[in-house]
Amino acid sequence: MGQTNPIVDALRRTNMRNLNHSAMAFFLVIAFLTLGRPATTEAKKIYIGISNPDMSFLSGGVAQFEGYFKDEGLDVELVQMNANVSVAALAAGNIDYNLILQSVVTANLRGLPLKVIGILIERPNHAVVVHLSIQKFGDLKGKKIAISSFGSLVDILARLTAAHFNLDPRTDLQLVAAGSSSARVAQLQAGVVQAAFVTPPGNLRAEAVGFKTLLSVGDLFPFPVNGVGIREQKLKNDRDEVKKVLRALLRANQYILDNPKGSVKILSAWGRSKPEAAEEAYQATAKNYSRNLLVSKPTLEKVLESTRWNIETRKNVAVEDVFDFSIVREILKEMGKTPG
Repeated sequence: MGQTNPIVDALRRTNMRNLNHSAMAFFLVIAFLTLGRPATTEAKKIYIGISNPDMSFLSGGVAQFEGYFKDEGLDVELVQMNANVSVAALAAGNIDYNLILQSVVTANLRGLPLKVIGILIERPNHAVVVHLSIQKFGDLKGKKIAISSFGSLVDILARLTAAHFNLDPRTDLQLVAAGSSSARVAQLQAGVVQAAFVTPPGNLRAEAVGFKTLLSVGDLFPFPVNGVGIREQKLKNDRDEVKKVLRALLRANQYILDNPKGSVKILSAWGRSKPEAAEEAYQATAKNYSRNLLVSKPTLEKVLESTRWNIETRKNVAVEDVFDFSIVREILKEMGKTPG
């Protein structure tokens, strides 16, 4: 072996000591910075059931698009499902919240431990679309009318509308369960029915193929159509999370009422609809949204009475057995607003 150079050896030893000192200093700085920085927490995953990405469920869409859920530390997924599936999923704990209000109310009256904790839409968004020959709702006596399914919100609204115009819902209407709004319009086109209860933009699609909008149900009477459903156990044991979800949806409703341009943009993107269709849907129904997620007790009593009649149950329940707005009232109080 060749002789080692003592000067090179000395330099190597010096560089190694410097490297060790530098490395130690580097790791000490990293450790200090890590300890001084608050630990990042992963957003909590939440699943919320909706029927469709449309105007009827825009509260959820706005809260997601505008980041209101994220502001509350929540990672929310809006899951599209029909009413029957949504309430079964909620009861089983497969989803955390359900915005399809009537399915939750019906399930409660049938004995499931579910409650409604806030109202998103105070009045129906639904419209009645008809053949051009129909001039008034009374002309539909004995005619076939498309609804979503029997026992659904649309079923209840059809019967309430008939009663409003002094028709007997049991004998004067021929209701046909036709599924989604688009399926109802398709049955109208096929001549299977002479009218259909639809939500925007379903009425605009019907008009585009030669039918007309006879009336808007929300102009006839108040009746909450969408709200926040939850398992009683979650309401009792996880109030902090529930409060975060409600606060995000409250902000979303206020955005919808105060920001038409932004709401239409979100509706168009979320629902994959043309901007002009989103604009018309917004103009027709935005006024039905609740600014404080509350409605009057008589209105809630009407919901319960109609539901009992629709599912043919004699079970007598109080408003407080189905609706619990205590957390909404807490939020409003914290915001300096007087709960209704």
